[in-house]
Order: sequence, then C-alpha cells, then structure tokens
Amino acid sequence: MRLRSVLAALATSCLLAAAVVRCSVPPPTPPPQILATRERVARGAFLSLPPGTAALDRAALVASLREMNFNTIIIESTANQAGELVADRVALAVDLQRELDADVFVGSYQASAPGDRSRTSIDALLQKDPAFDKCYAPDGLRLDPDALVVDKIRLCAQDIGKKVADELTRVNASPRIGCYVTHAPELVETLTDAGQSKLQELLRDSASACVQTKRNVLLSPLLSQSAGDPDRAAVLFRETLQDSGINFVLLQDGVGSVDPAEPRRAALYYSALRLALVDRPPPVQVWANIEAFDCEDGGGCTRPHPTTFARLTEQLCGARARVDRIVAYEYIHDLAERPLYATPASVDASPDDTAAAAQLHRSYLEWVDAGAVCPPAR
Repeated sequence: MRLRSVLAALATSCLLAAAVVRCSVPPPTPPPQILATRERVARGAFLSLPPGTAALDRAALVASLREMNFNTIIIESTANQAGELVADRVALAVDLQRELDADVFVGSYQASAPGDRSRTSIDALLQKDPAFDKCYAPDGLRLDPDALVVDKIRLCAQDIGKKVADELTRVNASPRIGCYVTHAPELVETLTDAGQSKLQELLRDSASACVQTKRNVLLSPLLSQSAGDPDRAAVLFRETLQDSGINFVLLQDGVGSVDPAEPRRAALYYSALRLALVDRPPPVQVWANIEAFDCEDGGGCTRPHPTTFARLTEQLCGARARVDRIVAYEYIHDLAERPLYATPASVDASPDDTAAAAQLHRSYLEWVDAGAVCPPAR
C-alpha cells in the first residue's frame, strides 16, 4: 500500500508540474520478451547457409524443423555477397517464423578478408590488413586500407546490421524476428584495455540499427581453449556487453571444433554466464549453441561431418537446466534427416552426409520420446 501511495503521489506531482516544466519522457518500448525456460532438450536450429544462392527446399526444411519441435531459428549467411542476400535471408526468416511460430534471428558475415575472422581473439584483430578493403562483393562498403582490422569489421557489421534492420522494417516483419550479430569473438578471461574497448565498440555498433528498431539482438561467442576461469570470463563478458543492447548470448560450446574429448566442457561457463548476465540488470538470456559435428582435419575444420549420438547427448546434458534454450549447430548439414537443397552438388563438393545426419536426427527423436534421460557425467 505504501508503494502505491508513493507512485500515486509521483504521478500527481508530474501532472501539476506539467504547467511549468515538461515531465520526463517514458523510456522506449523494449523488444518483445522471449520466455526463459531452462530447457532440457534442444529447441532450436542454427542454419549456416552456403555461399551463393543454392536452391534451399524450404518446404522440406519446415517439415524437418517441425518434426523436431524446434521453435528457435538462427539464420547465418556465409556468402561474401552477404549485403546482396539480405532480402532473401529476411524472406526466409519471415517464412520460418510464420510456419513454425518461431523466434528467428537473421545475420550475415560481411568481411571479405582472407580467413574466418568472426570468432577469434579480439586482440588478434588489432592489426592492419591493406588487402581487406571492402566488406563484401561486388558492391560492398569501401574501407580505409590503413584502418585496423577490428575497425573494418565493425564498419562492415554496422553496415549489414542496418541493411537487416531496414529490410525487417520494410516488410513489416514480426517483432519475433531479431538480429544476429555474426562477428562474435572467443570467450576469454582477460583482454587488453585496447582489445576490450574495441570489442565494446564492435558490439555496440553491430547491434545499433536493430536496437533502434526495437529488435532482439543475439550474439554467439565461441568457447575456445583459452577461455580460462568461467567466473572471470563471464564477468568480463558482462562488462563488454554493457550498453550494447544485445539481450541474448548463445554460447557455442566448441566441442566439435575445439575439444571433442570433453563434450560437457561448456557446463561451468553456462552457469557462470547465467550468474553474470541473467541475474544482474539489465538481464541477458543465456542459450547453448551445441556443435553437432566432428572435424576430420583438426585444424580449420574444413571437412565437418555429423557427430555421434552418444557425444551429442553428452553435450545436451551438459547444457540441461543451465541455459534458457538449446540450439543445434549446424542443422542443415548435421541433423536434418533429408536433403534440403534442390541441387546438392551446387552447394559444395563435400561427400554426402545425408545418411549420417538422418541417423542422428532419428536417434535424437527416439531419445526425446524415451524421456531424454542423461547418462552419468564422466
């Protein structure tokens, strides 16, 4: 009762003061809330789309995702011509959101620099690369050759973020379609002052257009071998996210790409991130990004293939009850039970993993139907 009286008095004083001074403007409406549930099984799919415009069988994709009962979709474009594919990716996001009643995030790689710069130590980007002079082909934003690589990536990410936000606004997309900031670094326990400052600028500017249009924004850092202490890494990450507007963190567990011998390696980091991000204002949901693949080469993972069901189960159980949602990475190649491209040969020259992905898909559904019982932790 006392609180109500105080609020009523404040409201009255504001009305009386209006004749003399302008009352404070209420804060802008936040993006729509996505319910936090502490998931037990996977509920989402990470779709990493190939370069170019290979024909994706959207009906088959929807049927596959519906069978899995997935209600969260992250769409990532890996094409150098990302800027030109924004409308296509947003159209796919709109279709999936409507067909599956799902929460969807869409984003694209922008950099045309050699190599994958999306998940690496930010301190490694405090250097120059004159050859990196354009965000994407053929009509990408031109860059100053003498600028630091991290600043070039920031400008590219800001450019593509605005394109995504503008396209979502143009088509009047559901507020449940948000933005995915693709250029996320490794999760680490220490950064140089310069590295942390540059990372804060990168995340803030990458998210800015979507934040301004009141869209949810998702970021997916990688749990690398240099993550260090979970609590220190989580606190540093919270400080880095401050004022960025990013409200969902999808921790990529790195099991397939970094350490397949430790399938529950991310468990302590999920818990630490929850303590640092979810339970402190402003709240940020923590999700798990489960790598459903193995690598044959052990280096750059240029030849991934679907993992075993036993290992996938360990990863899922390591995330259980520690995160608000679990997403499978990468769904199309590693977990779908049917070919999803009308012309698979045009996608890449890799061996066909459809049979292995179908087996993993069926084993997962059987496990869920049987109660999703976790094996004892090793």
